[in-house]
Amino acid sequence: MEGKEKDDILECVKELQSSMFRDEDPDIVWRRLTKKYGKHTLNISMKLLEKSIEDINSPVNEIGECINRCMSKVTHKDMKEVGTKSFNVDKFYNLCIEGYKHFMNDDVGRALPIVFIYVESNKKIGVLPINIPKEENRSPMDFLKQIVYQENPDAYCFCGEASMNTIPKNKQKNLKNYKYGDIIDDPSSKDIMIIQGNTKRGDNPIKKVFDIITNQHGTLEFVEMKDYSGNNMESDKLP
Repeated sequence: MEGKEKDDILECVKELQSSMFRDEDPDIVWRRLTKKYGKHTLNISMKLLEKSIEDINSPVNEIGECINRCMSKVTHKDMKEVGTKSFNVDKFYNLCIEGYKHFMNDDVGRALPIVFIYVESNKKIGVLPINIPKEENRSPMDFLKQIVYQENPDAYCFCGEASMNTIPKNKQKNLKNYKYGDIIDDPSSKDIMIIQGNTKRGDNPIKKVFDIITNQHGTLEFVEMKDYSGNNMESDKLP
């Protein structure tokens, strides 16, 4: 299977997943996707989605289990308010930060970029991993716009691990010649956790950076760098 047929099936699967997250009426979804893709493509897409969930050897299954494991550890009181009128974007951001700290301390979830999405009145928070094969030398941020524009949430929050150069500005070498990933091997760099997000209206952005510290028990802890503005983040890749 290749070409347009394959592309249609993958796009249909994405729309099915989005519809499930939003708890849309199954009959309405069936009519909409049948009209758009046809029954044949829709049936294959449903079988593909079902198989990816059930196949114990599937990487999707491993990541799915990781998401359930990490999000079940979130104890923030705001989790009980998801889907209610009292829940808001700031509370959503707080849940994303706490949740991603659990991902960073998980064998599977460590450094797995996550896009959290929030839809008003929805009782679930969307957790979309960006799992890029190692051979693809691309930034997770390259996929951020695609995810946000597809899901069209009321707010999103991108969480990931990155490397930061620690040389003072007046002593920095020219970083324009860096290729993607070069900074990881730079002895002057350090690992950080980044949080970036915004609302659909663009009126409540978040930009936070955390130092990653390993404590005496081998657990990662995170200290916010309050003096860092985040102005030099890859803003051109934000939705």
